Formats: sequence, structure tokens, C-alpha cells
Amino acid sequence: MSFYPIEYASDSGWGRATEYVKSSIEFYSKTYFVYPYPVASNIAGNVHGMEYPGIVFCDMKRKKGQLFNVITHEFGHNWFPMVVGSNERKYAWMDEGFNTFINIYSGKYFNNAEYDKPQVVDPIVGFMKRDSNVVMTYEDAMPTRDIGMLCYYKPGYGLYLLREYIIGPKRFDYAFRNYVSLWAFKHPTPKDFFRCMDNGAGEDLNWFWKEWIYKSSTLDQAVTDVKYSAPDSTGGSKGAEISIKNNRQMVMPVIIEVKESNGRTGRVTLPVEIWQHTGKWTFHYNSTSTITSIVIDPDKVMPDMDRTNNSWPAQTN
Repeated sequence: MSFYPIEYASDSGWGRATEYVKSSIEFYSKTYFVYPYPVASNIAGNVHGMEYPGIVFCDMKRKKGQLFNVITHEFGHNWFPMVVGSNERKYAWMDEGFNTFINIYSGKYFNNAEYDKPQVVDPIVGFMKRDSNVVMTYEDAMPTRDIGMLCYYKPGYGLYLLREYIIGPKRFDYAFRNYVSLWAFKHPTPKDFFRCMDNGAGEDLNWFWKEWIYKSSTLDQAVTDVKYSAPDSTGGSKGAEISIKNNRQMVMPVIIEVKESNGRTGRVTLPVEIWQHTGKWTFHYNSTSTITSIVIDPDKVMPDMDRTNNSWPAQTN
């Protein structure tokens, strides 16, 4: 149920509030863990948003997507940290960050993605250029201006990257659901979460947790050289050797888009393991004509600090 003043009962406002509640609870129950409480009360108030088990308070002046976002976020807290009881004071990112992550998908689920919004890495890149971007910081010790990024957006986006671009939805979802099931109504620490994800994914993800959660590391991937595998007279039809470099401490998989003069476009995804022994890597690309452009991270999903070296020929944008 939703409770709100009649003045805010429009179709663009709280008139749809219970619809938002219903969809959020259905999605989180189906995807992560069944909603454990006998009621779900959504109260309009003069606060931005606040959550308790089975009852939340949301801004009565919000409308449309803004209202959906605050409602699905506050009810998401019934899973993190109400069901999976992490320590909010020590590890705020396991509360707000996990919830921010699952909100991405509740937005895609609602009413044929009515309030789906693309994930944009640029604000996180700007934040990561500063020194104070360690997620594993007690909230009491965080500068006030950094709480939004450290507790919500950086950890939430990190899990999004892990699911969509690093280990894939199938393995991520299995591991994440297993974590929720094993630690429902218990009190996990970050190491418990890391172990569950590593075990469920069948992969050692220590490199990711270390760089994204514990450190202030930054990423800079670059294209350094392109050489055709045969003399230029073949017009690139015999393939090419493409060299790339990792210029900073953080490592990530590499997504590369290659365009050719015959109109063909291809993509190559290289796993993070290429950086285990060296910061440089060369691979063969089966081109069938002259290569006209190469772009690392064409969709701009990785937190790359310098995109001017992501392209060949070099570009300034």
C-alpha cells in the first residue's frame, strides 16, 4: 500500500506509487530472494527517502522516473541490508552500493523498461581522478562530498561492470544469488562476499576487489601500434598485428572495435589475464582489407582516464 496526501495523487506522481512498489517487490523477489515481510507500506513525506523493514518513506513531491527511482531504491534496502545484514557503518558500500546495483535492473524490468536509463561512467571517471576514491573507507571517515560516489555509485557501477563485461550475467547471477541465499538473515563481511563471488563464478577475482574496492587505482588502456602481417601491397587482407598497452595500475578486460575499408566492423574482447606478466600485449586480427580505425572501449563503459590514446589513428575526442 501507499499513503500520500490527495494533492499528490496525479498519474505522474503518487497515483502510480503502489504500481512502483508492486513491480519492485516482484522483481527483487524473483531475482534475488523472496520478500520476507507480511506488508509493504510506502509513505509520502518530506524526506528524500528512508527505509525500514516493510516500510519506507519517500519524497511526496517526486514524479515519474524520479518517484520510481526513490521508491525502488528504498524498497531495495529490504534486501540490502535488511535480509543480508551487512554492517552499514563500517561497509556502507555493501548497503547502498549493492542496492544501487540492483536498482539498475529493477528499472529495466518495470513496465517494459519505462524508466530504464543507460549507465554512464563519466562521472565516476572524474571522481576517480582524485586521490580519495577508496570504497573500503568507513563512512564516518569519508569527506561528505564523497559519500555519494564511495557508498552508492562507484561500488554499484563496479558490480555492473563485473556482471556485464567481466564475468558475464550467467556466472555473476549464479554467484550473487548464492551469496544472498547463504547470508540471508546473517551478517557478512566484505571477505564473505568476495569468497562467495569467487566460488560462484569459478574464478579468482581478487584483482578486481583489490583495484576497485581497496585502492585508488586508475585505468588507462591505449592502442600503441598496428602492423600488417604481410606487405602493404596486400591491402591488409592477410591480417594485422595490433599492439596495446596498460598505462596505469588498474587492469580490466579490453574491448576493441576494428573498422575496415570494405565496410566490415569487428570486435575483439581480450580477458584481463593478458596483463598478468606485462603491461603490453600484441594480438593478431584477421582483417580482410585495410584497417581504417581501431577503438578501445567503443561503448565507453570502462573507467578510462585518458581516451585520447584509445584510438588509432589517434583522435582528440
